[in-house]
Amino acid sequence: MADLIEELGNYRQRKVTDLSDTHVARLQQSLQELEDQVIDEAKKINPKRGTLKLRTTAAIALRPKLKQLIEQTYLTAVQTNISEYDNAASWLVATFKKYPIPEEFKEITELDLTTIQQLKRAAYLPFEDLGNQFANDLAQEVYNSTLTATSTDDMVSNLRGKINGVYQSSNNEEAQELVDFIANNPDKTEDIKTAAERLNTIYGRDRLGNNLRRYATQMVQDSLMGFDGQFAKYRADELGLTHYKYSGTTVRDTRDFCRRNVNKVYSEDDIRRIWTTQTWKGKAQGDPFVVRGGYNCRHHWQPTDPDWDL
Repeated sequence: MADLIEELGNYRQRKVTDLSDTHVARLQQSLQELEDQVIDEAKKINPKRGTLKLRTTAAIALRPKLKQLIEQTYLTAVQTNISEYDNAASWLVATFKKYPIPEEFKEITELDLTTIQQLKRAAYLPFEDLGNQFANDLAQEVYNSTLTATSTDDMVSNLRGKINGVYQSSNNEEAQELVDFIANNPDKTEDIKTAAERLNTIYGRDRLGNNLRRYATQMVQDSLMGFDGQFAKYRADELGLTHYKYSGTTVRDTRDFCRRNVNKVYSEDDIRRIWTTQTWKGKAQGDPFVVRGGYNCRHHWQPTDPDWDL
C-alpha cells in the first residue's frame, strides 16, 4: 500500500505544481500588460502642468479607469486560473480510482461539482480584494504626484514599482534585459534568482517590497494548493477516511517540517495536534489541510486508510 499511495501522491503533486507554474506565468504576464496600460493613462496627466485644481481633478477622474484596467488584465487572468481548478479536482479523483471504495466515488459527482463551484467562488474573493486595494494605491500615487508636482518620469517609475516592483519595465537597457530573461525563462530557478538580485542592485531598496506582483504571485500558488487541499479533505470526509499521507518530493529549500514528515501517515487527530503544538519557519495560519507546511508549500495530504491492502 505504501508504495502505491506514495506514487499517487507524487502524481498529484506533479500535476498541480505544473498547473501552478502555468497560473503564475499567466498572472505575471497580465501584470506586465497592466503596467503598460496604467502608464499610458498616467502619462496623460502631467503633474507639473496646469493649475493644482485641474491636475488633482484629472487625477481623481483617473481612479475608475485604473480599476477597469485591473479588472481587464489582472482579474481576468485570475478568473482564467480559477476556472482551471476543476483540473486539480479531477486529478485527485483520478487517484481514488485505485482505492477499494464504492464505484460512485471514483468519478466526479453532482455534489462534487457544487462543492467545487463554491470553493472557486471563495478563492476569487481575496484576489478581488487585492486588486481593489492596489487600484486605490495606484490612484493615490497619481493624486499625490499632482499635489507635489512630481516629475512625470518619477511618477511613472513609482507606478511601475507598485505594480511589478523590481520586475517593472525599464528604460535601463540592462534592467529590461533582466526583466525579459526572467519572464521568458520560468524554469531556470537559479539564473532567475541571480537576475532578481541584479535588479535589486539597479533599482535599490525603494523598488519595492509592497507591490501587486509580489502579493498576487504568492496568492496564486497558495490559492490553488489551498483549493486542492480543501477538496481532498471534503472528499475524504465523504468516504469516512481519517488518515492521510504527507505526499510530495523534497528539494534543496524544502522546509525542515516537510522533510521530516514527507511520506508519513497520520490520523486527522494527529495532524491537528501537530499544528497546535509545533512551530516551524514559514508556518502559515489556518487549517493544516489547507496550508500544509506553510506559504508556497507544494506538498499534499493524500487520503488513505492504513487497513487497505493495496
